[in-house]
Amino acid sequence: MRLATHLVWLELRRTPARLIRPAMTLMVLAALAIVLGSLADTLERRSTGALRAVEADLVVFNAEARQQVLRSRVPRPATIGVGFVDGVHEVGVLSIVPTTVTHGDRQVRATLVGFNARTPAEPVRVLAGRVPTDGEPNLAAIDATLHRTGIEVGDRVTLGDSLDVEVVGVIAEAMFLQQPTVWVPPEVWARTGARAFPERGYSEAIVGIGLVEVQVGRDPQEVAPAIVAELAEEDLEVEVVAHRDALAAVPGIAAIRVTFGGLVALAISVVVLVTAGLSLLQVDRDRRRNAELRAVGAAPAVLAGILALRLAVTWVLASGSGALLAAGLAAAVPPTVPLVVRPSTVAVISALLAVAIGSGGAVSLRRLLSTDPVEALGAPW
Repeated sequence: MRLATHLVWLELRRTPARLIRPAMTLMVLAALAIVLGSLADTLERRSTGALRAVEADLVVFNAEARQQVLRSRVPRPATIGVGFVDGVHEVGVLSIVPTTVTHGDRQVRATLVGFNARTPAEPVRVLAGRVPTDGEPNLAAIDATLHRTGIEVGDRVTLGDSLDVEVVGVIAEAMFLQQPTVWVPPEVWARTGARAFPERGYSEAIVGIGLVEVQVGRDPQEVAPAIVAELAEEDLEVEVVAHRDALAAVPGIAAIRVTFGGLVALAISVVVLVTAGLSLLQVDRDRRRNAELRAVGAAPAVLAGILALRLAVTWVLASGSGALLAAGLAAAVPPTVPLVVRPSTVAVISALLAVAIGSGGAVSLRRLLSTDPVEALGAPW
């Protein structure tokens, strides 16, 4: 491997274009894959941010809601009963209703989130100020998306058409179904919901979903059936799912994952084909030199090492430049475009690119190892 490294290093110093050209060819595909992955990640986060903002093990829906947060209407006594189930540590409630937020002469559509403070329903990341606690009327916290529109802590905004509240905190971005969120105590949510949808009978006795934190050492999958059984004795039909399953059930998430996952897979497949073609072309170009190396005693492992190192350099250059290109594109587009390049997305796509480039390069390995030292003489025998 030392000889292979030395030869690749010499090649990189003397003729860098031979290694840079394939990397630049793959850079576009790498950037495309990262952009597609980032689009899927951003769309999913902007649809599920309200649920991602909390830490819970289980989510309780009423059975008719079919795991849809906007449709769920769990009676408040049911959430109290969940707290007495063996294995449950704490229960909170989270309720959602569409609304508008008016600040000055600007009005934006938003999602109003009613939650219990000091429970699993409280958002875990507060960027500024604090979140309102139960019993504090006319107070609210906004997510970072609304904060970027110019709303500051201490400002007063109007929810719906008539309810004025004071902003006391800013939480991390927690959008729901592509809309920013406003977090308020349950009684504020109940009043707003009653004004917006009087026919639905919103009140403090009806909440959206229950968020359950199980005791340390207990398996949430074992506690969930116990919750269902406990509430069934009270003639309440509920569905209890894991937190990750509740995220996956948000409308549009399955379509986002399938659509963009297929596009990323297609881009990775193209990378395999392009890498295979470039590797075969490079092996054919270097066949004379490889024959000379074999003639002077270089083992087949040396040739394989040279190929592997070349592919590694190609991967580093392609993924690195592709990430920079994708990040530049994300910075250039308007904030309304759902494109945020996160390190985790870059890491996943880069790992997939490494597998794709390795798979494409492996196609040429057999031809490389079949190099005959006699070819170094330059004439067919």
